[in-house]
Amino acid sequence: MDDASTPVRRKRGPARRLDEDRVVDAALEVLDRGGPGALGIRAVAARLGVRPNALYTYVADRAALERAVAERVLSLADTAMLTAPGRRWRERLTDYAVSMRTTLLSHPGAAPLLMTAPMDGPTAVAIGELLMATLEDAGLSAEEAARATYLLIVQVVGSVTLEVVETDGRAPLAGEDDRIAARRGAMGDVDPAVLPHTAAAVDVMASWIGGEQYRWAIDAVLDGIATRATTPDDGA
Repeated sequence: MDDASTPVRRKRGPARRLDEDRVVDAALEVLDRGGPGALGIRAVAARLGVRPNALYTYVADRAALERAVAERVLSLADTAMLTAPGRRWRERLTDYAVSMRTTLLSHPGAAPLLMTAPMDGPTAVAIGELLMATLEDAGLSAEEAARATYLLIVQVVGSVTLEVVETDGRAPLAGEDDRIAARRGAMGDVDPAVLPHTAAAVDVMASWIGGEQYRWAIDAVLDGIATRATTPDDGA
């Protein structure tokens, strides 16, 4: 029988094996907690409890890490919206654009990466393919569908990034109403005698970072696309 003074050895469960998915998970956690400036090989390694050199098996450098995170975030929005049966082409594009904004705002620290990291991974390429197919459904030529795809990407990524840079980029963001109110408060000293147009529009300008402005802009882009489409908005 063991003596009471004999140390008891506890069995440990199997350690989770390090792989690329775990590295990207940890990178997203670093961004969620610390914002865009927090991401780095050392920070991710610390999050995982390993030495930085252990990560280079899975990501060659910081640029590769950023690219992998961008891919992961893109994969979180539901691309099935772009192929939803019974939905018109314009509805499919709007639904997906709104879903992408929601996804990016859930991981605000990652949003600016879509402006700096190449979006050339398999997920990004697949999204581009689906967008072009949807726009060809609208009756655009292959060339115009490709150009319109880029236009939509710029609108979605650019507007969400501008929304995020007015925050610390940490998740969760403050509520939209609170962020708009803070923006409106910062514009309270506009002199209408000097900037009459700005003074008259401060309430609208304060809401530029909100969902209403985002949806307005998507609608405006799709209005322009519709003028080049041969399939009407009420088509399949």
